[in-house]
Amino acid sequence: MKILAFDSSSVTASAAVSENGAITAEKFIDTGLKHSETLMILIDGVLKEAGLAVRELDLIAPVTGPGSFTGVRIGVSAAKGLAQPFDIKCMGISSLEAIAYPLRNEDCIAVPVMDARCSQVYCALFGCGNKSGKSERLMEDSALHLDELAELLNKYGKKKVLAGCGSKIAYEHLENNSQLSTLNSQPQNAVNAAMLAYEKYMAGTPAVSCFDLLPVYLRPSQAERLREGLGNRG
Repeated sequence: MKILAFDSSSVTASAAVSENGAITAEKFIDTGLKHSETLMILIDGVLKEAGLAVRELDLIAPVTGPGSFTGVRIGVSAAKGLAQPFDIKCMGISSLEAIAYPLRNEDCIAVPVMDARCSQVYCALFGCGNKSGKSERLMEDSALHLDELAELLNKYGKKKVLAGCGSKIAYEHLENNSQLSTLNSQPQNAVNAAMLAYEKYMAGTPAVSCFDLLPVYLRPSQAERLREGLGNRG
């Protein structure tokens, strides 16, 4: 099972190839939001490192959001362009689930957080540390105001660990209601998306045609909000 995964949903960009659940190649770049210039170079690089041509892939797994609107669109478009000529199946991976993945064995509630601006964050909740070695989704990916996130986390007595590019912003707002993950120094990485895609596929999650692969935004873009007269209100 050969999988190509990539993530362009945040400031960084990355790509990885896995074969039967083992990572065979990975690349990462942090040059700011220049994914239209860098993502295909990363993809080409990991495929060459893995010794694979696109037509040999069994699955393409882009991170489909939430995150940077432009970055998500670039990632989904890249997946469609690579998959269509060879009729390769696709599987969209949540950026938040990928962020939480490294915490799956820690006894905690993982709280992946991405900065959505305007005092909002993209977030989800996962119960981790169970005997299966896999996390349990407790909340769907959502766009919440920081006050809403604080209220939500107050309902849980278990240790809550924040991870992701918005975790420090959330931590400062939540005060003593949570702790920062030791993984926060590690940016988002497509390795997690590749591992998740393999696990999901083997567990029976269906892959889709590239035509059915869709981005996940969770809220209107800034341009749409301005057009609708919502401006910068959170």
